[in-house]
Amino acid sequence: MALLESIGGRLGQLLGRPRQIGEEEFKSFRRESFDPVTRSGACYVPMRGYESTVHYRDKQNLHHLGRYEWAVRVLGKQGARERILDCACGVGYGSRKLAEIFGRVDAVDVFEEAIGLARERYDDSRIAWHCLDAARLREVFKEGCFDAIVSFQTIEAIADDRKFLDDTKELLKPGGLLLIDTPLRKQHVDHPENHNHRRYYSLDEWLGMLSSRFEVEVFDALPEAEFLKSCRLPSQGSIALCRKVG
Repeated sequence: MALLESIGGRLGQLLGRPRQIGEEEFKSFRRESFDPVTRSGACYVPMRGYESTVHYRDKQNLHHLGRYEWAVRVLGKQGARERILDCACGVGYGSRKLAEIFGRVDAVDVFEEAIGLARERYDDSRIAWHCLDAARLREVFKEGCFDAIVSFQTIEAIADDRKFLDDTKELLKPGGLLLIDTPLRKQHVDHPENHNHRRYYSLDEWLGMLSSRFEVEVFDALPEAEFLKSCRLPSQGSIALCRKVG
């Protein structure tokens, strides 16, 4: 079977089709990597040169790469695209995608080793890398300095989540956009199974937190929702596009 899949993959490349990377191959890549960030699993690291969902069909890669591809499509349709904050950027593959449509990207992550790998792999003259806790954004950036903020899988790990949303609102220009998502459950959960997360929100709670601060323009399934549903996972999650009014 492996031989047939290998032959099929090579044939697909010869025909101009994107190479398909299976879940087991990706897991082997992580286990056998010489890079400590990749091997540790502390943050998601895609295979270099394959930072697109066209190469994958597994949950993890669709989960991480799909969000940024969605963000680029959404933000590419907007008018002002001068400066964006990528909050919790990890190793920076998404920041590099955002740099294709923004004049300046401020990429923030608290994991120093991840920022180091980001500089090595995805550096660009339009990106400024910051090793910074997401809870301290207002200490570094000025009020109303961003046209957009992207914050994926971040707020559930922050101690003062309400303040974090207030900070993002203050940092946006009037009419600025917040693209955000978080794991959702049927009801609020404190101290969930993922030790890196402090809480999971219920749908009503999450919508209430957003709508009390922003105009929620899009609230929809994650890009990989159909795939997650087919796996019968308990939560497909949602992603929101919010606008600062006034």
